[in-house]
Amino acid sequence: MTIPFERNLPMGLIPVALAQDTGQEHLGDKDGLSVLSDRPLNAEVPAYLLDDDLTPYEHLFIRMNGLVPQTALDGDAAGWTVTIDGEVDTPLELSIEDLKSGFENVTSALVLECGGNGRAFFNPGASGNQWTTGAVGCPEWTGAAQGRAGQGRGQGQRSLYRALRQ
Repeated sequence: MTIPFERNLPMGLIPVALAQDTGQEHLGDKDGLSVLSDRPLNAEVPAYLLDDDLTPYEHLFIRMNGLVPQTALDGDAAGWTVTIDGEVDTPLELSIEDLKSGFENVTSALVLECGGNGRAFFNPGASGNQWTTGAVGCPEWTGAAQGRAGQGRGQGQRSLYRALRQ
């Protein structure tokens, strides 16, 4: 692996991103995926595995902008929260337990596609992971609907979209 500007690093220093766990061992259930990068982990699905109406977990691509949080690797969601703020009259912070106990579970099939899907075919070429056609899927999602969690918050007229951030 090449480290940009490595000549500027003090002797013996390992960048944090290279010292952390990549989460790649979680690919065990996802046979057949092609790994495009491992830090952060990105893997696409061959087209022949995308025939199902609903994409099973094993055939869903992996797209990461950073490393897997250690709490996720440990299976520990204690302390994770969802914050509804910005263009609302009343900001709200909900714990995972709040979402589980205070809202009806909803199951929906939703198409999920990486914005870089097909990048390998761009002409002229583009930088970044060279996704072919495997960064797309239609899985079923179950949990508290975001819209319901935000109801009664007084969403402002200027609100255009929801942002998910870590």
